[in-house]
Amino acid sequence: MTIVACSTPPGISGIAVVRVSGKNSIEKVSSFIKDSPFNKKTPLSKICFLVDKDGVAFDEAVVTSYIGPNSYTGEDLVEISCHGNPKIISKIIDLAVDVGSRLAEPGEFTKTAFLNGKLDLSEAESVSSIIHSMSIVGVKAGVKNLKGGLSEKIKLIKSNLISLVANLEFNLDISEEDLQPDLLESSEKTIKNVICWLEKCIITFNETKMFHSGASVVILGPPNAGKSTLFNCLVDKNQSIVTNVEGTTRDVVEKNIDINGLPVILKDTAGIRKSEDLVEKVGIEKSFNEARDADLILVLNDPDKTFNDGKHIHIFNKSDIEKPDGNYDILISAKTGNNVEKLKKVIYKSLVQGKAHDTLLTSKRQCLAVESSLKHIKEAYSLLVGENSLELLVEDINRSIHFLDEITSKTTKDDILDAVFSSFCVGK
Repeated sequence: MTIVACSTPPGISGIAVVRVSGKNSIEKVSSFIKDSPFNKKTPLSKICFLVDKDGVAFDEAVVTSYIGPNSYTGEDLVEISCHGNPKIISKIIDLAVDVGSRLAEPGEFTKTAFLNGKLDLSEAESVSSIIHSMSIVGVKAGVKNLKGGLSEKIKLIKSNLISLVANLEFNLDISEEDLQPDLLESSEKTIKNVICWLEKCIITFNETKMFHSGASVVILGPPNAGKSTLFNCLVDKNQSIVTNVEGTTRDVVEKNIDINGLPVILKDTAGIRKSEDLVEKVGIEKSFNEARDADLILVLNDPDKTFNDGKHIHIFNKSDIEKPDGNYDILISAKTGNNVEKLKKVIYKSLVQGKAHDTLLTSKRQCLAVESSLKHIKEAYSLLVGENSLELLVEDINRSIHFLDEITSKTTKDDILDAVFSSFCVGK
């Protein structure tokens, strides 16, 4: 089946790209190209006039054909780079549908590439990561995976585990003698190395995931601590209302900002205090809810206050007119801007901790798969050092491999058999 969709955002633009992919896609697109030079054997890129059913030209476009399997989707593919007028885009899609194409589902071009073996699952997910990441660091991580960074590492881990299973099963099912020398010792070494890498992968993902989706930073504190003034100072705009009246901020106000390349979702909240005002009480409850899910909490003018055991920076604001009443991490004046740039550096360091470029996992789904794999390989390690049944040990290792399969390709029984017999001599 041939599918069609616009691959660029909707709206008016200098250029837009319409993709058509599938069997006979070149023939179908050629039906609305004047004097089409395209064929099914030779890829070509050419400036062409697009014509309607009456043969009247309605746009001049660059049309590029790709012959499967040498295309993004692994099948015949045509890209039409037309002028970015929504009417033109709609016309092209209508003509493609009229000759037998159908509208593509969300992500269907990349799904087709995955099904045709052009991408594995982690590489397909990296496409989404590149598109949606909120920082250039997140984009670079996605590109690294698109080039096979995560796949290669997962395949290496799986290869070690598959070889381990093969050796253990060989001893269980084939060898008629005692266990091979050093089998248990080498197995323990392999499992410990796998545990170390999986743990590092999870820690790094948890520390750097905000480069993809943004870090949630919440400003909390008592009324009139200058929360809204600090918020406005950090976003460089009078976003929150600032007055001397306690309880002015009733709802959560948020804004996306950038701190040294790190995307931050900054949130101003209601002042924390006891109140009988129903609306203010709802605002205070929202403040606590935001703190519960925050990556970092900026606590103003309350040196002993913590919330939900999260990461905190205790800030004394209004240092231009008041003396601090305790020990704080930093003294600032949001009104004058004193030490605000230093505060940004403290925020960045608290969130990133210097590991922004080490991440390989780019989605929560991948992280959950690694966590499950780690759980079973740790159980395998416990069985090994406890000198329990090798059959149970093999079962846990296979379960660990199964969850890694969710990130790349599936491990088959043939993979295990190949590992078992690969060490045999040719004539045997």
